[in-house]
Amino acid sequence: MEKILSKVKNIHLVGVGGIGMSGLALLLKEKGLRVSGSDLKESANTKMLEEEGINIILGQRAQNLSSDVELVAYSSAIEGDNPEILEARNRRIPVLKRGELLGSLCEDKKSIAIAGSHGKTTTTSLMGHLLIGLGFEPTVFVGGLPLNYSRNAWWGKDYFVIETDESDGSFLYCKPWTSIITNIDYEHLDYHKTMENLTESFLKFASQTRENVFGWADQPQVKQILSAVGGISFGFGKDNQVRAEELSIEAGCSCFSFIVEDKFVMPVKVPLLGEHNILNTLGVLASLFYLGVDMERIASVLKEFKGTKRRFQFKKEVAGVMFVDDYAHHPTEIQAVLKAARYLNPKRVFAVFQPHRFSRVKSLYNEFSTCFGGADRIIVTDIYAASEEIIEGVSSEFLTEGIRKEYGDKVCYIPKDRLKEEILPDIKEGDIVLGLGAVDINIVMEEVIREFDKNRAKA
Repeated sequence: MEKILSKVKNIHLVGVGGIGMSGLALLLKEKGLRVSGSDLKESANTKMLEEEGINIILGQRAQNLSSDVELVAYSSAIEGDNPEILEARNRRIPVLKRGELLGSLCEDKKSIAIAGSHGKTTTTSLMGHLLIGLGFEPTVFVGGLPLNYSRNAWWGKDYFVIETDESDGSFLYCKPWTSIITNIDYEHLDYHKTMENLTESFLKFASQTRENVFGWADQPQVKQILSAVGGISFGFGKDNQVRAEELSIEAGCSCFSFIVEDKFVMPVKVPLLGEHNILNTLGVLASLFYLGVDMERIASVLKEFKGTKRRFQFKKEVAGVMFVDDYAHHPTEIQAVLKAARYLNPKRVFAVFQPHRFSRVKSLYNEFSTCFGGADRIIVTDIYAASEEIIEGVSSEFLTEGIRKEYGDKVCYIPKDRLKEEILPDIKEGDIVLGLGAVDINIVMEEVIREFDKNRAKA
């Protein structure tokens, strides 16, 4: 694969507006390649790429492929009948999935690959941030925006830190030097079909790691994988090689003792909330410890980490109400975020949830119905279908009834176009208001914040 890239000067990316494809475009351009890309509509990412000097074409047509294009790559959202893909194949231009191209970029590099159902973006961002703070110059590819930086990907000189994607199995194109498995959960079974298949894919990923594999061994599936490949375990349990103890919250930071094989102990304070983020941090620190970096320098770099966009991101505080945005769209993620919000001791946790995909609501209906125990008020809005067809009988009202059976009248359904008007009177001083979801709930909640701020200014 690297040989193919060595002969290529001009690459076209189909579906370039997504977070992963836009990051790939940045890497390819910084590597010295001429990059063009197309997407159906303009977005913040396409505008950013244009500002970086990348030719962006809106709309997808066969004629978008210039005569000098030598390689085409596409995102997982692109169907096989896409006109640009068909044109490339007609012209015998090599066509690669995004994951294939990323795998080739980090081939034979000192790659540190982050995999898992949850926590990948925060873990990858933190790894990149710490390596830079320690004086390294890593290549970094993140599936989200690290708030310490203005972009989600850049080319470097030594390590190659990469967030992988298990949703379509494309993480198996990556054969990393070191890997971290954050967790394995009931997710993306539309592709993997069963948990057994999903776990087997993670085992294969771990098996093709050239050096150390780190994983959260408090989870049985990950523990089995580590046992199979001789990996290094981290977690809260006493039998882990690396563990966190003495957990506490201090001034919005998570604090714990970082312990390695009962021989090395270091106090850690990270500006991230929740046990899930302690585990994310633990995986990064474990891998850095075994890399042999100066751990005494970690503390000063760690405190400067700002997190990642849409991962428990504080948006604004108005009249005693704190507004937070989070990407959580899976029951496990929702539970973790609600638990983290409780650490801030609000009077109420007010959750506004936008479900993502009809298939996910159907397959995880019971889990969604029972994951909101940490919320005092629950608003469910319209399901974002993505590319899916509506599934008969699956709706936001259907999900709301399931949650109501568990939590009573503190839950209700409000259509997205009426959210701003209907939730504003319900928000009270002392609330933490959480916008939860993978798509555009953050945009709606920005409108809520502006209106709430305006109303309080008039009061």
